Amino acid sequence: MSSILNPAISRSRIFELTSEEWVLLFAAALLTVAGIAAISPDVTTWSAIGIGFSALVVGHLCMTARRFVAFPDLIVSASCLQWIIAPWLAAQYPSRMVVYHMTLPTDEYLRYAVPATIALWVGLHLPASRKLSTTWVLPEIEPLSKPVKRTLDAAIVIGLAFDAYNDFVPLQWRFLFYLFASFRFVGALGWMLTSTPGWKIRVAAVLLHLAAVQSTGGLFYLVIHWGGYFLLVYAFMKRWRLMLAVSLVVGVLGLGLLQTVKPTFRNSLVEDKVSGPVEALTRLSVMLWDRVNQGHIIHPDSDLGDTLVRFNQGWIISRIITHVPAAEPYARGETLADAAIFSIVPRFLVPSKQVGASRTIFRRFTGIDLPVTTRMGLGIIGELYANFGMLGGVLTTFLYGCILGWIFLFFADRAQRNPLWWAIAPTILLPGVEPGFNLEDVFNHIVKAAVVFLIVWKTIGPVARLLAAPAHTPADEEFEDVSSFDDVVTDH
Repeated sequence: MSSILNPAISRSRIFELTSEEWVLLFAAALLTVAGIAAISPDVTTWSAIGIGFSALVVGHLCMTARRFVAFPDLIVSASCLQWIIAPWLAAQYPSRMVVYHMTLPTDEYLRYAVPATIALWVGLHLPASRKLSTTWVLPEIEPLSKPVKRTLDAAIVIGLAFDAYNDFVPLQWRFLFYLFASFRFVGALGWMLTSTPGWKIRVAAVLLHLAAVQSTGGLFYLVIHWGGYFLLVYAFMKRWRLMLAVSLVVGVLGLGLLQTVKPTFRNSLVEDKVSGPVEALTRLSVMLWDRVNQGHIIHPDSDLGDTLVRFNQGWIISRIITHVPAAEPYARGETLADAAIFSIVPRFLVPSKQVGASRTIFRRFTGIDLPVTTRMGLGIIGELYANFGMLGGVLTTFLYGCILGWIFLFFADRAQRNPLWWAIAPTILLPGVEPGFNLEDVFNHIVKAAVVFLIVWKTIGPVARLLAAPAHTPADEEFEDVSSFDDVVTDH
């Protein structure tokens, strides 16, 4: 138990945790399942496995976040919420709209969703498990030098400038503008990771600007994705465990509050247009504060089932399982081939190409016609089932996780020598956090973002110097103090 109380003690690890930590984690997961089963009669075998695994993933996230930026667990935590927990609850609290009902019994649906989610978790962790579980040494963290400060501040300014004009460029160039707009997050994260005085004002400015701009359209998924990554980085800086768990609970409650306020907020934008981002964010903040003052995270007149729909990807996946192959044959890799081709071919060369989450693809595999203005993805495990069936879907989900895991390892390995690589990683990998995307949406972003990053990294001198490894790797004796962010967990 000494390694649990003092994680700095060197121990061999399996998937980043010692045997004692795994025992503690499994015990906590079992207690979670037992506690829920005691108050809910609807806990079946597969739902118990799904709830226990979800608790294990969140616990693993909290226990490893102090050793590295635990991005793989962030991806799977979001997947557990949308593929397991929300569908299980939705079966007990169905939406008033029949189209959002689960078309399969809970156990029949979870018989696919739970193994697929477990396969994703294993795939994400497997490539980096030996590296992160044995020797994990980080360089000494020091405040930034003036040239590096100027480079990161320039990245923030460039990012804000590109974001301001992103809506005014032709569609085929909009993704490139979005990537350059992401530089503002890289700059803020660079200041934050090194605890350089002034990082708080930059992080606050960048995140508030993002929230304000997103509020004008009533869309908040980028705020949630980037906010989650910034939280992971802060937990890594502060060596959090329990505090991260508390923050995640508060975050989920806040997300529930936002989802219940969002329909009213969007209606207000239609009825009374705002003059700009500041007014939009102010209006949203007032609505959220009023709801908190009333003491209702969920409005008393709202329906819990309708609220769950906003978290539930399972209704789409269950419809795919019902529709394929009964009414539509398995795609047998067709959508994967399209994702591979169109992730490489620029849109301006094929202006007519469809986006990944298109109405045509959704109708083909679910049998549902979406409104003209609505786009929904099949979800990763939904699309893979539509291609290969249940067993094939689980196996290809594992391979998908391995691909993301290898990309994560590329950044994690370099972050051992230069922590600023943690600031680059989300510009390429962040779409993986959204379980509702199609494969083309994820890989299109990853491939094109990686190409842009490679060009910037290899051709722009200040960026290359920013990400260069230090002249020497600090010796073990440089890490004797384990009381602050400057300490490092060193495992031999």
